[in-house]
Amino acid sequence: MNLANITVTCFAASYGVALVLEAASLLKQTPWRRGLMLAFTAAGIFAHVAYLGLRAGAQASPLSSPAEWCLIAALVLAAVSLAATLMAPRAATGLFLLPVVLGLIGFSLGASDRPFAPNRAYDLWAQVHGWLLLLATVTVCLGFLAGLMYLVQSWRLKHKLLPTREFRLPSLETLQRINAHALGASAMLVAGGFGSGLVLQRLKQGAVDWRSPVTLSLAAMLVWLLAAEAFRIVYPAARRGRKVAYLTLASFGFLLIAIASVTLIESAHGGSRDDARPPAAEPQADGQAAEGATP
Repeated sequence: MNLANITVTCFAASYGVALVLEAASLLKQTPWRRGLMLAFTAAGIFAHVAYLGLRAGAQASPLSSPAEWCLIAALVLAAVSLAATLMAPRAATGLFLLPVVLGLIGFSLGASDRPFAPNRAYDLWAQVHGWLLLLATVTVCLGFLAGLMYLVQSWRLKHKLLPTREFRLPSLETLQRINAHALGASAMLVAGGFGSGLVLQRLKQGAVDWRSPVTLSLAAMLVWLLAAEAFRIVYPAARRGRKVAYLTLASFGFLLIAIASVTLIESAHGGSRDDARPPAAEPQADGQAAEGATP
């Protein structure tokens, strides 16, 4: 398969077939139909990522036009739909999410393909990158605290220590659900933060520095979270009890490593926010804005 031949029609058609299969499941639930729907959704996401990746590699300002932002939003919702179906197979979440995905793809066809000005594109991606990593940090911390409370509550119940008025914790079932949701949400948020960080490097340096400690630490954390979430989904016993709590505790350890890498490297290099932005395009002799700038 030549990835260069992937078009918007490829992943739009995959999502369309997945939506039809989801709607057909309302009439009669069959295991093969649900599995086929997941396969088409996953294939659409693969083609979607490949398409955006190829466009990013061919542009000086990657993924910085209104049309591409619509496609990115569609990709995020498609990934949420796939994750929701995996976590709750009997829920018809795709019936609501996939039409929005297709709507955003259709809207992207009529939106402008002209990239934003370099500085504006950098500021937009910097905000996305910062918010995603902030939300990922909060989510991982919540998962860590829920996992810690789960282990404490489990130990208290094992030793038959009754709750007191001064010290009460949520039930094990509640803490288990928080752990599971935090693990899945943090994986998606870190994936978004990692991807937006790569775009920022392209905008600033013209290329991605894969040997950067910050890039490596975020990549390691992302690989761990994806592996942990896949393990939790595939291995049913990992969805319950101490195992999911241990997964969230380990994720917090990776978060500390990533934060240390970011803060220590940034402190060592210093520099202001304006220094981090790419240089603005110089105006032409006739006084008009440089080519590629927005009016």
